[in-house]
Amino acid sequence: MFDTNGKFLNILSERGVAEGMLTNPTGIKFDDEGNLWVVDRGNNRVQKFTAIGEFLAVFGSPGEDDGQFFVPTSINFDSAGNFYISEVNNSRVQAFSPEGKFLGEVAAGLLQMPHGLAFDSTGALYIADTGNGLVRKFVPLAP
Repeated sequence: MFDTNGKFLNILSERGVAEGMLTNPTGIKFDDEGNLWVVDRGNNRVQKFTAIGEFLAVFGSPGEDDGQFFVPTSINFDSAGNFYISEVNNSRVQAFSPEGKFLGEVAAGLLQMPHGLAFDSTGALYIADTGNGLVRKFVPLAP
């Protein structure tokens, strides 16, 4: 971590498998409350930290079931605070409530090795579908 002048302040985490430790982080994103979420590819999970690096929570475990990950790569949040995780080896994007409850999969069966995730101002989700060489756009359903 660095301050606004580029001065080194702190390392967020050490390498390892315990909660609060990381192995091969690939994606980071701040939520609306200022917490930092880190996609921990090497440990097949997502971890949540305060802006100053204090560990808050861990989500997921290795596997293929709902709420499990196999090489997660990216995270992003929609306007309601739900978070979305892309996974390369499970070729899917999973959606979770702000509390971490599994909500479902996006584009089930369509994706191959998804990586980056982005939302536009209308709430549409864009997925970098690496294996298919595409960027896919998913428009939210009307309430």
